[in-house]
Amino acid sequence: MFSVVIPCFNYGDYVAEAVGSVRAQTLKDHEIIVVEGGSTDGSTPERVAALADGTVQVLVQSQPHRVGANRNLGITHARGKYIVCLDADDMLHPTYLEKAAYLLERRGADVVSAGMELFGAETGTLSIVRRPDLATLLSGNHVLTCAAFRRHFWETAGGFRDDAGGSDGHVHEDWLFWTRVVALGAKVVNLADDFLLRYRVHAASLSRSASVLPMDKQAALVRAGNADVLTDEAIGTSRALKARRAAFPTLPHPASEAHTKPVLLIAVPWLVLGGAERLLAEVVRHLVGEGWEINIISTLSPGPEAGNTTDWFTRHTDRVFDLPRFLEEEDWADFILSTIAGRRVSTLLIAGSTFTYRMLRRIRVQFPHLKVVDLLFNTVGHTNDNRRYKRLIDLTIVENDEVRGWLLQRGERTDRVRLVKSGIDLTMAHPNLRTSATRRALGMPEDGVVVGFAGRWSEEKNPLGFLDLVIACPPDWDIHFVMAGTGPQRAQVEARIAGAPAAYRRLHLLGLVDDPLSLLANVDLLVLPSLLDGRPTVVLEALGVGTPILASEVGGLPELVRPGETGWLVEPGNVPAMLEVLRQIRERSGLLAEMRSRARSHAMIEADLGKMTAAFESALDPEPARARPLEALP
Repeated sequence: MFSVVIPCFNYGDYVAEAVGSVRAQTLKDHEIIVVEGGSTDGSTPERVAALADGTVQVLVQSQPHRVGANRNLGITHARGKYIVCLDADDMLHPTYLEKAAYLLERRGADVVSAGMELFGAETGTLSIVRRPDLATLLSGNHVLTCAAFRRHFWETAGGFRDDAGGSDGHVHEDWLFWTRVVALGAKVVNLADDFLLRYRVHAASLSRSASVLPMDKQAALVRAGNADVLTDEAIGTSRALKARRAAFPTLPHPASEAHTKPVLLIAVPWLVLGGAERLLAEVVRHLVGEGWEINIISTLSPGPEAGNTTDWFTRHTDRVFDLPRFLEEEDWADFILSTIAGRRVSTLLIAGSTFTYRMLRRIRVQFPHLKVVDLLFNTVGHTNDNRRYKRLIDLTIVENDEVRGWLLQRGERTDRVRLVKSGIDLTMAHPNLRTSATRRALGMPEDGVVVGFAGRWSEEKNPLGFLDLVIACPPDWDIHFVMAGTGPQRAQVEARIAGAPAAYRRLHLLGLVDDPLSLLANVDLLVLPSLLDGRPTVVLEALGVGTPILASEVGGLPELVRPGETGWLVEPGNVPAMLEVLRQIRERSGLLAEMRSRARSHAMIEADLGKMTAAFESALDPEPARARPLEALP
């Protein structure tokens, strides 16, 4: 499907990384062609020659050639329907070819490029225009060098040209090329906010050199170099093509492969900082280790204040698709359906994605053998969707007895509900993380009691309730407070503290921390003033490191916190009751120490990670497959 052409001139230090990034693509239907462009540094030709094997074809220029000529040589030897030209010092994200293939094959695009992540001498990201037309390209280069494009446009355009600047200076040869192919009828659809090109910035890169012309002069030369095709008709046709939506019947995704193990698609609203994401990341880690293929889609953009935990999942699978960043919303459903078909998905796990709930009838009609599993953490929110679409769901996984009982009371059959208690890695969450040095590093006092809040700053977790406790604590009590995390209420938390700095002088606001387990091990008491909760991972981790807990009596928390043994339970929002607990701790100096060992022992019983991941694997196993007749679907 793809020929990836990598021209290399004096970039022997980097070219292996570029080749490696292509080999790592989730779409495997590609060939790699490296063009040694007549390098003059002595070592590059030898390094390029060493890349030649059954998966990499190496072509050699006997004399130095510019990049356009090297690309052209590679393309003349290419067999692919689509061409990608990757500079030898850059790299591609593993999902780039697969995402480009979707837009090229399913949505009628002729040219696809993506956003850029800078590394090296500069760092940062750069978004590009999603649907540039000819008029847009005449004002600036809105297609990246690494764009995937239909080979026949290269043939029609006459290939890349290096000579547009002449004696005046350098003109970006790819800008000249993209403008020409669009004038000849190509439609561009960019992965505008998906930063899939890793662009290496050198201290003295070509783009900064004196030979590079100012953009307005380059634009004029781009126009002049394409004068034969830049007609009013071409501009009008390009504008009309930009607005046209391609519609195709659902077909298998081009990345289709055979699998010996089950294939799981997980649908989440987002990947933010939270206990649900920690749980799912552990499940993904386990399943990948057992040979499963894991695909993950997210359908909402929560904003930077919520935290981004995508890397928790990309440690184990490259197949993570943030649909708002990747596609326009009208394409989401088609991408999900084609992914199920093409990847031969055997089980769909919904973990709060409203968009996927609403697609369930279409999914069940087209894929009657697909197993659909829902994951619920509490009795509000997505439970409404679970009940609305219950006839389309094979199994619901819950993590506490409260949710299980809620479902059974509403008529759900016992064999269609699976209780899987969440667990953690107790070799990592261990009391030996508590040290004086760590307390000092976290800015905690070595004397006095340290009370902490750690988690998502959202309404249900009630971080503002924790601030109410800080205010209520008498100033003469030797108690200190720390607060870690982030979330949608971050602005409210920070505004309240900034509005009364004297009142919060005993509070150390940490925000996001790199090592939450060390934080939990070094506070003396974890407070969860939740208004709504399930079986939060942070409580399991606190128990694992031996930290007692003061929590609201909601959701699954009564299963984890044993009053008088591992902590305390109070009514949600009852600040006087929480303050009474702090008074007891202050007056009984050995109380917390007594609870620490009991907390760890309770975690050993309640938080077995191996049991959790094995239970998830059993619940998600597609066997025995169930096919529903279409007339049985609501």
